[in-house]
Amino acid sequence: MPSCLRCCLSFLHSRRSGLPSPNSSLAGPSDDAANTDPPRLDFGTASTSRPLRAVPGNDVFHPSTPVNQVDHPNSAGHPVVERVVHDFDSQPSQASWPVIPSGIAQSNATQTVPDTHDFPQPIFLASPSDHTYSEYHSAPQSVPAIPSQPPIYPFDQYLPQPQRRSQGMFYGAHDLNVTGTFVDASVTYNDTPTNHFMEKLLEKTIPGAEFDSSDRDPPPRCQPGTRLAILERCLHFIHTCEGKRKMRWVVGAAGVGKSAVMQSVVESLELQASCHASVFFSVNGRSDGTKAFITISYQFAAKFKLYRQLVERMIVGDPALLRASMAKQFFKLIAEPFIHNPQLNAAGRILIVIDGLDECGNPRTQQEILRLIFDLCITYPSSPLIWLIASRPEQHITSFFSRADVMPVYEKEEIEVDSDGARADVGRFLRDELKKIKEASDSVDQWWPEERDLWKLADASGGLFAYAQAVVRYIGDSTIASPASQLSDVLNLIDNHSMTDVPPEDHPMAFLDALYARILSKVPPKIMINARRILLTLVSDGQVGWRLVPTNFLVLCNWLGMTPDEAYANVNHLRCVLQIPTRDAAHRECLQPFHKSFIDYISDSTRSSFSPNVRYEARQLMAQCAFRVLNEAPDGIDFGDVNYEVRYGTMRGGLGTGDKISLTWQAGAENGWDDNETRLSMYKLAIKEVIDGMQRRDSAFQSKLCVRPLITLFEEYSHYVFPFDQLRELVFDKSRRHEFMKLGILNQMPLKAIVISTVFHEIQLQFRCRATTPSDPWNSSCKHKRRGKWGERDDQDWTTSFQLGRCKFCKTRLQHQLGNWKTRSPYHTVLTLFTSTGDCCVEFQFVDPDDGMSDWTYWFWLELSSEERNKYGSTL
Repeated sequence: MPSCLRCCLSFLHSRRSGLPSPNSSLAGPSDDAANTDPPRLDFGTASTSRPLRAVPGNDVFHPSTPVNQVDHPNSAGHPVVERVVHDFDSQPSQASWPVIPSGIAQSNATQTVPDTHDFPQPIFLASPSDHTYSEYHSAPQSVPAIPSQPPIYPFDQYLPQPQRRSQGMFYGAHDLNVTGTFVDASVTYNDTPTNHFMEKLLEKTIPGAEFDSSDRDPPPRCQPGTRLAILERCLHFIHTCEGKRKMRWVVGAAGVGKSAVMQSVVESLELQASCHASVFFSVNGRSDGTKAFITISYQFAAKFKLYRQLVERMIVGDPALLRASMAKQFFKLIAEPFIHNPQLNAAGRILIVIDGLDECGNPRTQQEILRLIFDLCITYPSSPLIWLIASRPEQHITSFFSRADVMPVYEKEEIEVDSDGARADVGRFLRDELKKIKEASDSVDQWWPEERDLWKLADASGGLFAYAQAVVRYIGDSTIASPASQLSDVLNLIDNHSMTDVPPEDHPMAFLDALYARILSKVPPKIMINARRILLTLVSDGQVGWRLVPTNFLVLCNWLGMTPDEAYANVNHLRCVLQIPTRDAAHRECLQPFHKSFIDYISDSTRSSFSPNVRYEARQLMAQCAFRVLNEAPDGIDFGDVNYEVRYGTMRGGLGTGDKISLTWQAGAENGWDDNETRLSMYKLAIKEVIDGMQRRDSAFQSKLCVRPLITLFEEYSHYVFPFDQLRELVFDKSRRHEFMKLGILNQMPLKAIVISTVFHEIQLQFRCRATTPSDPWNSSCKHKRRGKWGERDDQDWTTSFQLGRCKFCKTRLQHQLGNWKTRSPYHTVLTLFTSTGDCCVEFQFVDPDDGMSDWTYWFWLELSSEERNKYGSTL
């Protein structure tokens, strides 16, 4: 027989031998497991392939000790990922029951299915038959639904499906010669994304916010043996919460160890959750709360395929979803998939951890996140989503949780600073850490530290882990002196600041402040001059957190005009409170405090003698640095095809090259960072500082030097954050408009060029008239407020702001007034601020022709094309 035919017949024989034999023991359609077990949805990350066994009485989903997804080496030394989820009462949880379609038998065969990072699919096997070549079911049967839940249907089209067995093209043939190439067309490949959807989604997330991010490595964790009661209560809540009450608020003072608790919950082997996602906010670059739900969505999409497919379909159909409002993203990316998709809704408990809520964005963003979660818990009490949220007791957060309508949806876990448990935990932490310092040092004797000194440290910490951590960092800092002398410094502070006359609520920060004051006092006065400038760039500006210069250490030093030698000399005495990048990492890492409480301390003049008005001093420093950069690049910058985006919009290349911006620390080309990147970062900082100053209406930022870049060097404004009102107020100010007209910043444009449909943003109206005017133009139906003076017998002088889409009366009146004046005098000119973006501001002023006395002035922003701007005299 020819060899090729022998191979073919051997292949057919193997296909036949793999079918169920007539004597196989097969369960019938009345199999209890098939009729009663709800679907098992596995969110765990598996190895490259995994066996799926369907052996009665011996399947892989048997009850096991409750564990979380953990990595451990197998016998070959490779990590193995396991997840077996069960209830505390040792009964299998919904997430651990096998899926066996009704009426379909289990087989003794083991299949190896390529991992899809998704739910295990139902395995369709042969029905009982007396014939070896029995027919497979022609269509998959539905998985039985659990009570009060719609049926769940198989959805993975990529796993092998039941097929009809034919007798084959070679049935009955003999004496054949078969040549050519065999192609097995029965192979179905797993769905492998060919686009870059996940990379695009990742770009919209908060970098480093997940619990296992390298940006947080090593993350804060509870010291072994500490916080046991708190961890047990949190884990018990996750396992047992029901109905609307699916949110747990972990609250405590700054530095009490909330992040360590949240990290330990997520990493706990006792965590009873099918899947979890986490966002660890931090003012250290992870504070954009508007990206919270996309960050959570990305983590879910990375863990299982069904969710990824749903989200990808939504975003491909509506790409604007990635920049939609938080409410829309929450509904589309979080609520809708887990509420309305039966597979995801039946997936078991899904944990979402949000840590450091008080450090994300601004209070309004924080409250919006809480409101959305609250609405979900109230509206969908059967939701599988469980929320664990940690924050400081900030007033706006506390007031939200104090509302009577919110109380039914959450439980509160308050981490107290001065409790017996907290004191014991901090004592254990101090003992363990001082032991490590002793083992690493050769300058202390075997009796160090004495037991009474250890007790004194623990008592002074009062359960505040931030204090204990600061003490350990100070004692263990080898650049200062010896551990023994540094411990003596701390003990002297404790003796000089007794707690007898300090209110309990003031106790934690009082001790921490004393320690920080001591650290700062050790910086030599000559060094402190420039060290002070570095610290001023870290203070809180009251809006976006503590970092006024959100950039790497290399750019920061160039911004301040410091050489690397000067910079490191200035911060070396602050290594116990600041995390200082090495020279090799200075182009990619930021200078930051080990704990935010240090920045809180130097930012608060009531607690620190660092500065009588630290914010004013910091802003003065920032203005000096910004003006230096702008003076060195008066015509803008052009570094080619680079990212010119800033918070307030996207800049365009200017006439200047930017190479005149002076540098004090030049980057090494071998680090993948060049000097033009430094200059670009500095110019962006300067523009940001100018716009911030204008937004504050700071007089230092109202010169031509500041206005010119804003109107000439932007390609697009971000309409939500750009200070349109402040820019308008500045250039149209009565005392300065002639100056700006002479400089060419303000121009004249004919009234006929105004098209009301192109108006955007709020319209500002000022109305003035004498008391003799017979009527008041204000309409009582207007919802917007007016400011100023008005009355029956008084002169009127008031202003108001409105949007065309929200006040029909004011819109109609403006349209009527514009139409009348265009008819009367179409070539009448109006004062106009042209900008390079096409977003231009107009002042429309006239005396009411009906009474000849009332003075009306409108200011509004509208869009003009480049052709229109050129036609009416703009040079931009």
